Amino acid sequence: MRLLTVVLASFAPLVGAAPAPAAKPAPDTALDVYAEPAQRIDIGAGRHVNLRCSGSGAPTVILDAGQGMTSMSWRKLQPLVAKTNRVCAYDRAGLGFSDPGPLPRTAQAAAADLSALVHAAELAPPLVLVGHSMASYVARLYAAEHPGEVAGLVLVDPVSETLAEDAPGYAAREAEASAKNTDYGKQCAEAARKGDLDKPTPAAQACVPPPIPGLSDKLSDSILQRFRTTTYWDTALSERAADAANIAAVKAAQTRSLAKLPLIVLSAENREWIEPHDRKIAEAAYAKAHRRIAALSTRGRVEAVAKSGHNIQEDRPEAVAKAIAEVMREVSATKAN
Repeated sequence: MRLLTVVLASFAPLVGAAPAPAAKPAPDTALDVYAEPAQRIDIGAGRHVNLRCSGSGAPTVILDAGQGMTSMSWRKLQPLVAKTNRVCAYDRAGLGFSDPGPLPRTAQAAAADLSALVHAAELAPPLVLVGHSMASYVARLYAAEHPGEVAGLVLVDPVSETLAEDAPGYAAREAEASAKNTDYGKQCAEAARKGDLDKPTPAAQACVPPPIPGLSDKLSDSILQRFRTTTYWDTALSERAADAANIAAVKAAQTRSLAKLPLIVLSAENREWIEPHDRKIAEAAYAKAHRRIAALSTRGRVEAVAKSGHNIQEDRPEAVAKAIAEVMREVSATKAN
């Protein structure tokens, strides 16, 4: 997946249809809670992770956002889940309001941080883990390494660790495009280090998105400020560069069966970064990978989500909430038996 493509695309649902030139959408001030940290949990070594919990009811649901994204990407889903269960979204190290962590930011490092967070915040396993995109690696590694702490998994349009085998031509073109985007990210990181993103410079225009319609100035400024920091760029670049390490770790973890763990893989209808000439072969490769992931559990299955892009939690939050509820029913049925 291309660096930052999906991160920036995640702002689109906040904008909606393009307004007339003279119109300005009224800000949704209910979202201003995301302009500040919720709970900053000390996970050790002087580091704090931003955690936002709501609702009540066991098991607790943990929401983990995609590459370079923050807990705000769950803003539409979290209230739906909170109606029946305690649900917590968090920012991985170096993103949102969480302190940076040691580089490289691999899925293994993220899974270790998640374990520290679960215990420091007393989140009471077993948990239902919901991982979007790259965070599906984190959820799978956590389930393999801490099987007694995971009651079920919902993987939201997970990335594929077998893309190079299933669609080598497309994977090579994607790697080339990603390398160009990584170069762009490196330029932004260097500009941030020089302080060039804090003033009106060509670098700031290229690296910092414009104000986001539909949000208050307070929230928009809070989001855009992250794009001016070296922490954001270093973290986003490190997460992207960790692909090879993540693939190796997940493939190794696959040797440990998920047994009968309730598992739903949600598969998007449209992955917006795929070029039209690659769409047929790439979508077939993702479909094959998603079936393979679901097969890791005897209770795993794939559910296609119509009218959704890669950010299913943005486009179709009710579909993700439904999948979580289905996993909850299976968890309850298992306990009853």
